[in-house]
Amino acid sequence: MIGHTLAKVWFNFAARVLTAVPQKTPILLTGPGSVKLLPSELDTLKAKRPLIVTDTGVAGTDILKSVEKILKDAGVQYAVHKDIKADPSFEVCRAGLEALRAQRCDAVIALGGGSVMDAGKLIRMGATHDKPMEKFAGIMRLSNGGLPFICIPTTAGTGSEATAAAVITDTKRHRKVTVLNPRIPPDSAILDPSLTLGLPSDLTASTGVNALAHAIEAYTNTLHYSDVDSQAVEAVRLILAYLPKVYANPADARGREALLRASNLAGRAFTRGFLGYVHAIAQRFGEKYHIPHGLANAIVLPYFLDLYAEACPQRLASLARATAICGDLGQGKDKDCAKAFVEAVKTLLAGLGIPCKADFLKADDIEAIAKEALREAHGTPYPVPVVYMAKELAAILRTMLP
Repeated sequence: MIGHTLAKVWFNFAARVLTAVPQKTPILLTGPGSVKLLPSELDTLKAKRPLIVTDTGVAGTDILKSVEKILKDAGVQYAVHKDIKADPSFEVCRAGLEALRAQRCDAVIALGGGSVMDAGKLIRMGATHDKPMEKFAGIMRLSNGGLPFICIPTTAGTGSEATAAAVITDTKRHRKVTVLNPRIPPDSAILDPSLTLGLPSDLTASTGVNALAHAIEAYTNTLHYSDVDSQAVEAVRLILAYLPKVYANPADARGREALLRASNLAGRAFTRGFLGYVHAIAQRFGEKYHIPHGLANAIVLPYFLDLYAEACPQRLASLARATAICGDLGQGKDKDCAKAFVEAVKTLLAGLGIPCKADFLKADDIEAIAKEALREAHGTPYPVPVVYMAKELAAILRTMLP
């Protein structure tokens, strides 16, 4: 246990050192129709010919057409690169950089979900750095701010438009790697709920719970910064209030706007408050079994909530009180309030059709998954509320087996 305690102290100290570096804060444009402000934002950034980076899913909808019309009507020249894949690799990002150079673009617009925005981050940085993109992986490995960059999320989950990180697949090492740098957030982010109205219910659910996991992990970690706490609490409150409504009624514009705000707040929260074991394991599920990241987080989250309700109930109890989940318990015992919060989250997940077990998980893979998850969680490091070693994490994973 001494080893666990020392590790917890070290993770907290190292995380505080990392967050001492000032981070770029994007300009935020929000509300229905805010995407119409794109041309003026490009003008502010002195961008003359942006590259719209997106995927085939968004390109096949009216979303891309509406953005193109806004640019055309404003007389803005642009190009489109629509070949971003889910869990983008360095190869995918390099192809985007080649398209930017071929089209002689001087800015990047990321139009899509987390994968598109993360790829956009590397493309804009690749244009101004004279080294392979693989060299970006790790902490503080960027020397300048890259090209002008605007994020327009079309899902409400990753919060990538607010974060100082990008997650990229390294196909040579068969793992996801993270680029962490305070320069990497976009110059501007446009949160227009009208662009998310067509999102299917299942994707709405998994991305919404992804944001919920971000907020909870940032809040339960040990840094306890006041800004992180307020952002995380508000994100949790909005998600618990509006995700069931939007899941039942995808055309709920007010709910869509609330979820976009929650995703952004959760992204801001975990950028300074960090993530934890939920995210680290979910990343491995994506690597190994190609499970969508939001769904992976949704499956893993309740297992750690159960553990945290016993090991560190105070923070979950605070969330329960802040979101009025305690109900008749009022200012009752922390463990009772923490368990009430966990049950509320489990009820939400069940209502969203999230599986209780990781049906894809294979027993033979568990030790390797635990090892790689610890590489992320302890290597970053994440200031987790409870420290688990490889055998303990493997035991937790076994409870997820079908």
